[in-house]
Amino acid sequence: METVLHIDSAKTWRGGQQQVLYLAQRLTDYHNVIACPPQSLLAERAKAKGLEVLPVEMRGEWDLLAVCKLGKIIRKNSIRIVHLHSPHAHALGLLAAKSGGNCKVVLSRRVDFPIKKNILSRLKYANVDRIIAISQRVKQVLMADGLAEEMVDVVYSGVDTDRFRKIKGDYLISELALNKHKLRIGNIAALAWHKDHRTLVEAARIVVDEFPEVIFLIAGEGPLRREIEILIRKLSLEEKVKLLGFRQDVPEILSLLDLFVMSSSWEGLGTSLLDALASRVPVVSTNVGGIPEIVKDGVNGILVPPGNPGALARAIISLIRNRALAEQMAEEGFQLVNKKFSVDRMVQDTKKIYRHLLV
Repeated sequence: METVLHIDSAKTWRGGQQQVLYLAQRLTDYHNVIACPPQSLLAERAKAKGLEVLPVEMRGEWDLLAVCKLGKIIRKNSIRIVHLHSPHAHALGLLAAKSGGNCKVVLSRRVDFPIKKNILSRLKYANVDRIIAISQRVKQVLMADGLAEEMVDVVYSGVDTDRFRKIKGDYLISELALNKHKLRIGNIAALAWHKDHRTLVEAARIVVDEFPEVIFLIAGEGPLRREIEILIRKLSLEEKVKLLGFRQDVPEILSLLDLFVMSSSWEGLGTSLLDALASRVPVVSTNVGGIPEIVKDGVNGILVPPGNPGALARAIISLIRNRALAEQMAEEGFQLVNKKFSVDRMVQDTKKIYRHLLV
């Protein structure tokens, strides 16, 4: 059985780390090894699933000690495929693979902004054997930056719908001091600039003015928390917008929501939208990046321009007023996720790339 080394440098838990875990769990035709920081949530959750985890600290793109450790892992385990999953892993893993043995290198690209114009970034993308883009939009950006079309495969991120079946989050009603009779609108995303929570909070002010009973729940942590807290106070939304911090009970939170809203200014694909649709929650989102490949405006959700609180609020209000339409869109979204964005499909498409490289 061939061995695949998955390298991820993140200590936090976001959509990319969930995809690594899904892939390593279900890629049963290969022996999977995960190299990641020892204190990372990926290490913790992968070990809990019985996966082989090799702890490697990765301190930036020039961490030569990490390169040496990764190279040793590649040689010792006769790695045939090195799959690089996060930005710092791209540089460190590529250097290790080129010095570590006879292996192929696959790079996953999860963001839709242009490649940086420095020589290191160019070398990263020019010297791998295959690039996986998580959406057509990401592939288009890579091609616009000069990469050959035949170098890039689109493999959509997957969602495990079983995680969201028969889930009850009733305990959250008391834990979060919620009124179970009031509408709940949610967002799950890191509190980072590209998620544009400012637009979401400003839209919440407009929505609450018309529907005072609505509560907004924002799950996630990040560097902009303080800025968002200040904005919430400035708009007198302390009782209407709750920051929940980082949560490990995402399915339970989604089970409580009447509507899910994403306000991102850019997005490679938007796996939290997939989770919402897998939970049969209607969605409103900004029309950026790979999101239109998930959300068909007016069919399984509503799309609005980014950075426009008024448009976002109007879309939210339209689905508050028309619950039947919201439920219809949620069902359409659930069917799309099962058909196009399943974990099994993601794994099978990735497996095809591996097989092609090992011929």
